[in-house]
Amino acid sequence: MTSMFKEDPVFKTNPETIGSLIRSIHDGSLALPNFQRSFVWEPKRTVELIKSIILRYPAGTLLTWEQSSSHRFDSRPFEEAPENSGLQPRRLVLDGQQRLTSLYHVLAGKGEYQFFIKVWPFIDPTSYTLRPLEEVELETAIVAYDTRGRLRFNPLDHEWQLSNGTFPLSNFQGLRKSFKAFSRAVVEEREKQDVLEETLHQLREGYLQPLESYPFPVVDLPERTSLLAVCNIFETLNKSAKPLGAFELLTAKFYPSGARLREWWESAQEEYPILVEFDIDPYNLLQAVSLRARGSAQRADILGKLTSEELKQNWSATVTAAADVLDMLKRECGVISPQWLPYGMLLVPMAAIWPEIAALRTQQRGHARERLRQYYWCSVFTENFDQGANSQVGADYRLLKGWVLSQEGSRAPEAVETFGLTDADLLSARSNRKALYRGVMSLLIQGGAKDFPSAQAVSNIRPSEAKMETVQIFPKVWLQQELAGASADLILNRIMVDGETRRSIKMRPIHEYLAAQDSPLQTKLLDVLGSHLVNVEVGYGFRIGNYADFLQERLSLVLEAIEEVTGQVVILDSEAGQP
Repeated sequence: MTSMFKEDPVFKTNPETIGSLIRSIHDGSLALPNFQRSFVWEPKRTVELIKSIILRYPAGTLLTWEQSSSHRFDSRPFEEAPENSGLQPRRLVLDGQQRLTSLYHVLAGKGEYQFFIKVWPFIDPTSYTLRPLEEVELETAIVAYDTRGRLRFNPLDHEWQLSNGTFPLSNFQGLRKSFKAFSRAVVEEREKQDVLEETLHQLREGYLQPLESYPFPVVDLPERTSLLAVCNIFETLNKSAKPLGAFELLTAKFYPSGARLREWWESAQEEYPILVEFDIDPYNLLQAVSLRARGSAQRADILGKLTSEELKQNWSATVTAAADVLDMLKRECGVISPQWLPYGMLLVPMAAIWPEIAALRTQQRGHARERLRQYYWCSVFTENFDQGANSQVGADYRLLKGWVLSQEGSRAPEAVETFGLTDADLLSARSNRKALYRGVMSLLIQGGAKDFPSAQAVSNIRPSEAKMETVQIFPKVWLQQELAGASADLILNRIMVDGETRRSIKMRPIHEYLAAQDSPLQTKLLDVLGSHLVNVEVGYGFRIGNYADFLQERLSLVLEAIEEVTGQVVILDSEAGQP
């Protein structure tokens, strides 16, 4: 029987010495993809790396990717390595940039700091013999000096090095000569000079040799490896690191064809500050481009099928569309800040369809925008993007385009067509259901919820001043005393306040806080509470401290608002309901 494991592996793993890696960096055969930002460790971290190597401790795996003439990514040399104009690297480093950059600087004498070895911590001063490595305090034996002229001494001066027994690791190959000169400088007797010189050679060949011969495990991806596989492998090896995203890979892939993704994205952020305000991931824009070009937002399609020509044709319109959609959500859907955006992924299909909406005549455009908002609200309150968001985006877009543009025979997207929110579901929903929670809060803002201190609509307050948080209308501590077993962390038991109001309320139920205020302030607060869809009439649940009645009364008001924005009827399948 033929085993699947006899097939060629996706990657190969080989040990490669530091010396070989440094030479490859210097001659340009090993380089970085241009999406990797320049980054140099602080000296302390580099010293820790040197210590690990001298002690022969594991120092992590490197990940490289073979390049070929058929696919060349935009690349750049390591920091301060020579420019090799016209020469293409054989491999790109995907993981290990900081470690290799630091080692290159150490051994090539590059960078603002140079690293030195003090010999006396390694040597017994009476017998001139090597101390056992485990007895050497490497923290004092390995030092970094700023060589930009900011010291009172010059650590690169040969005489200073001899008098202090301190030598640059960048001169690793020339240490034999330096050690001989040092032995002659510090010891007068010829016999002892020879003993010390031999000990210093042992230091170099034994303790310091790993700086040349230490083998890093190198996972080498063959040139045929797909972009999707590169992403997946990188993420598997780097669970705690920032993922290697499609945007970074495509930035390098399309650079030779004139698609300057990084520059385009930076320009987009400058032109549309709302993209920065909402911390939009540029990958979401690539997904919208791919939807427009290929009808798919799946990563495999974006990495493997999207072309630079399709990117050039759709990028500008998609960026403008994303900014316009965010502006609509902010002005018309209560999403006044990223804090209240239920799903970032909803931006993808909405931005993909927006250019077609923008091209319509005024009356048709108004109707299309209304349908797009309906789709947004239905998606939020059905929590349709909680799982399988990439697939959901593609399925929605295929239906959304015809439905929003009122094309004959078109069907509504799933969230609209099969809207299934029930009153019982909302009644029991806790605030850890992020999309539903943010949807309800942004719905309140859209409906005119007011700020407690100013009694102005929250939507009219500048984002820098509208730092809202939510508190429990009936706090957990109070409920434990008054109604054991009742859940305080329900969405319907939440209300938006500013920090000052939260501190003023403390841990009191808001109806008790209200009762403690003077009459004019009570009138103002009742108006504000009502704008948050709290029934504040005398004799009803909120005013008399009846939690179960309060929940049912607020549920009724919130459901009415949901039905208005979704154009749907909420399924009523609860009885009186228990908190």
